[in-house]
Amino acid sequence: MAQEDEGDLFATTRGKVLLLLCRGPRTVNELMAELGVTDNAVRAQLVNLQDAGLVRQLGLRPGVRKPHVEYELTPRARRLFPQAYEHVLRNLVDVLQEVLPAEQAARLLSEVARRVLGGWVGELRGTEPRHRLAELFQKVRSAAPGISVRDAPDQATVQCCGCPLASVTVSHPEVCGVLAEVLGDLLGADVRERCDRTEVPRCCFEVNLPPEGSPSPL
Repeated sequence: MAQEDEGDLFATTRGKVLLLLCRGPRTVNELMAELGVTDNAVRAQLVNLQDAGLVRQLGLRPGVRKPHVEYELTPRARRLFPQAYEHVLRNLVDVLQEVLPAEQAARLLSEVARRVLGGWVGELRGTEPRHRLAELFQKVRSAAPGISVRDAPDQATVQCCGCPLASVTVSHPEVCGVLAEVLGDLLGADVRERCDRTEVPRCCFEVNLPPEGSPSPL
């Protein structure tokens, strides 16, 4: 597949297929419904993406009349999504934990995360956690393709198709906890990390949302 600018890629149908698969496996019918294109158009994109080593068949999902093939991204495809400067950060975390007491290193990492996230997101004007989460998602989704929010009455799940800090969190899983704490402070909610640190690392945070109208802890 020819090289494309990352922003141009995600504006194409091929890029939109990648974004949808980034959020989880999909069948041809699901991709058709979400993209608003024909069966043939979806299948043509999937063939091209499979030939490029970016998409693979996951398995069969039971259907009403017959099973449907599910497709997912390959690890190579996930590297198309924004990556942090992992090598430098991993070594920095290594050094911090070697030379500082554990509590002091954790406080330092937390402060760094607050400054980075605060500088990136800016001020959130909502007063309730659910509104602040919606505002946060609006701010980050264009700058960080692959982030999605699954909302429910009392809990939301923030996911990313990959992990921008994968090489760090595999050896330092506590970094995920630091990020959950900082995100919780930003939203005014209890946030728990549920990240996947296996072969294809993915960020996942559960946000426990109080009922609307409840006093904000902020």
